[in-house]
Amino acid sequence: MRMKPMLIFVYALLFTIATGPLGPESLRPESLELRILTPRIVAEVLQVNLDEAVALGIQNSKTLKQKLIAVNAARAALQAAKSSYYPTVSVSANYTHLFEEQKTSEITLNGFTIPEMYTGSTDPISLSADLKQTIYTFGKLKNSVEIAEETLKLAELELEEEKRSLIVEIKRAFYWYILAGEVLKVQEQTLEYKKETLRVARKRFDAGLSPDYEVLSAESDVENFRPTVISSDNQVRYALLAVKDLLGVAEGEEFDVELIGELVAEYFAFKREELIEKAMEYKYEIGQAENTIAIAELNSRITKSEKKPVIAGFMNYRAQSGFDSSGKPRYWGEDSWDGDLSVGVSVSMPLSAIFPWSRERAEIVQSTLELEQLKLGLGSLESGIRLSIENLLLRLEEERAKILSGEKGVELASRLFSSAKERYEKGMASSMELQDSQVSLNAAQLGYLRSVYNYKVAVLDLMDAVGVYQF
Repeated sequence: MRMKPMLIFVYALLFTIATGPLGPESLRPESLELRILTPRIVAEVLQVNLDEAVALGIQNSKTLKQKLIAVNAARAALQAAKSSYYPTVSVSANYTHLFEEQKTSEITLNGFTIPEMYTGSTDPISLSADLKQTIYTFGKLKNSVEIAEETLKLAELELEEEKRSLIVEIKRAFYWYILAGEVLKVQEQTLEYKKETLRVARKRFDAGLSPDYEVLSAESDVENFRPTVISSDNQVRYALLAVKDLLGVAEGEEFDVELIGELVAEYFAFKREELIEKAMEYKYEIGQAENTIAIAELNSRITKSEKKPVIAGFMNYRAQSGFDSSGKPRYWGEDSWDGDLSVGVSVSMPLSAIFPWSRERAEIVQSTLELEQLKLGLGSLESGIRLSIENLLLRLEEERAKILSGEKGVELASRLFSSAKERYEKGMASSMELQDSQVSLNAAQLGYLRSVYNYKVAVLDLMDAVGVYQF
């Protein structure tokens, strides 16, 4: 088969995903290591399983790329904050042209005449170099750097959470698509059962074994069920669009996407305390709240240190070009330049901060109250997470019980339908009885599928509550 350029591009894209997903390299609670299988391109249809879909979504996510840029910006801001530890050096050069030369007037004193003299160069050049070094700030500088570090941690947390959330959303949409496909199969099968009932009814009518009412009833049952199949088919199409949107696959491509997977019951055994402990460690909202508290504490320290002095050292060297007796500048030669070096220490302190009505004192009180408010909010958040986990564990048990009950229900409904079908073919049951058994089987199959799907969704909701993307 000759592949079009777009298909070749997709193949290369998936190879890139396999060799290196979007950084950072780690994703809590463990590294994101997806095993990418060989892409399957059949008749211009790209077949992907769940792991491949997740990798493709991560690679194409514009939001993740934005978050990664934010991380790099925060890292640059940290470097800028750390630069305050080091001295700052600046140099300057000035050139001045004087249209009117500067010179003294001729002075005669006690019969002695002092001729006029030039006091400066006509085109002087001055060079200067300044060096400043912060010596001690009583924690202001250190706390500012730590705030930049916490800001970087928060940006990394947001990147990790966006990636984790995207993975869970892709899984959720993937299973929704699989559910829609399974529902469509059940509805198509039910439609075939109804068509078979219609064929049997016509044979029985032609043989004079049943009235035309049964034929009309079976034909009406078939036509009334067709819209249900069409609706189920539309649900599959819509579910696929939702998945493709998360994967970043645009409409109008030269290929289509087919998702490969099954909706099977998969049970998990969870321990409440372990989940809560893991949530306290990995939950984004917990990390965000702790990070906000840490920044608030650092800001509070900076506010308290505003009353304390800042000690800095400085050094300046200034060189001035010389001039001769005619006022012309001398840039070269001996004694052409004259320089001065000055070194000192400065101590600055806001005296207004010592007064009880000062802005600094009010800000100290404000930062203390805001910090207490944040800590109380963290406690409420932890309580809410515990309650959510407990509720989801109960929901999982409920859905598991429904799955087990649904399995038995499908088995019994299948046996009832087979019995009704056999009895109808032998003329021992009415068409209404057969239709009722078809409805019961259809409802049992759909109920079982939805129970399996609801269990998987509850597991995904639990992942959100704990702050992970897999168990």
